[in-house]
Amino acid sequence: MIENTSESMKDPGNALLFLAVSLGPGGTDRAIAEQERSGQAQLVNSDRLPSDMNGASDADFEAVGITFGEPDPADPLFRPATLPEGWKRQRSDHDMWSYVADELGRRRVAVFYKAAFYDRRAFMRLVTVEAYVSECRYEDREVVTDGTWATPAAVVEAARRLAQAAQASVDQWTQIGERRGSEWAEKSAKYVAEYTAERDSFEAIASRFEKAAEA
Repeated sequence: MIENTSESMKDPGNALLFLAVSLGPGGTDRAIAEQERSGQAQLVNSDRLPSDMNGASDADFEAVGITFGEPDPADPLFRPATLPEGWKRQRSDHDMWSYVADELGRRRVAVFYKAAFYDRRAFMRLVTVEAYVSECRYEDREVVTDGTWATPAAVVEAARRLAQAAQASVDQWTQIGERRGSEWAEKSAKYVAEYTAERDSFEAIASRFEKAAEA
């Protein structure tokens, strides 16, 4: 069960308990962090997902195999959600973010839930192939392809778009360095090097899957 903290904090006993934690080491920040950490654990161990789809529709989620029930009348922030076989909810190292991973361990849905009683809210969004490829590069993980979503062709297209975006940043920082002179030279060179490495890594991903995409 996911605790509706906005409602439970109206109970004097819960409010006093929160106050007691707030008066201890870490103060209010610790009390709020504990509330958010508990909320994340409750969510990933539940059968719920947020009702807010961040602009997407039921059909968008149903297309990847996720089906929904009606929002909970007692807590319309969430509703029952049935995942495809092998998919699972998983927590992250950030208390407000969790994910739905598919049978290959790839994050397919990003879920935001702020359990803090004073600003409780939640939404979710589908992970695009481009976001997945970027995540793999950032976290130094292998890109795992399939025949329907992250196909070799889709991965190549996504990696090339990401490489183009990185090249645009290289060009931008090169121009900044040229226009602003020596005072920006060091900073510009730093970012040019970083975005050049990013571009090259995405181009390498595209090259790796190019033959499979053409098959």
